[in-house]
Amino acid sequence: VVGVVVLATYWVVAWQRPEVQGPIRPAVDVERVVAQVQTGDPFAVWEPGPPDGWTATSAWFDSATVSGVDGGVLHVGYVTPDDSYAEVKQTDASTAAVIDEWLDGAVPVGEVEVDGVAWQQLESEATGQQALVLVREGRNPPVTVVVTGKADVTELADLVRAQLAPYLKPQHRAYGSINSPMQCMMKEICAQC
Repeated sequence: VVGVVVLATYWVVAWQRPEVQGPIRPAVDVERVVAQVQTGDPFAVWEPGPPDGWTATSAWFDSATVSGVDGGVLHVGYVTPDDSYAEVKQTDASTAAVIDEWLDGAVPVGEVEVDGVAWQQLESEATGQQALVLVREGRNPPVTVVVTGKADVTELADLVRAQLAPYLKPQHRAYGSINSPMQCMMKEICAQC
């Protein structure tokens, strides 16, 4: 009897450990972060809206003084229904600085059309990292949008369509990233997205 009680107690305690149940992630309030950015008005941002079944895992804003690209950065990360990762970053930094810093100097390899808007697809020869990028001209300052992650191209296009399409005009151009290591992992800094 004592053995059964000890075994049952051990099972209950072991089951309560996070590594047994999987990661416990707090809810991410994307709308709050976007509202703070819009209130501060560093640059015009798109309000995120992921496809159905996607879960926001991270949302933050870095000012130009700490972003590493000489511009403010709004980041929103998601887990897809297939447990893959995708993120959208919006910045008023120069597109060249963003490509160099975030995409390891990726070069254009083609275009991906989403709802009539051509997004530039880039790939880093050094790392294989890919991205979809759009430069929103007509803004002061212009805003560069980067969609990247381990999600496949179809999922990234779905994210663009769900999150950004209401704001797009056919004359906008974009660049993008797909199936690549996340920058935080390459720099050995884990944000536990």
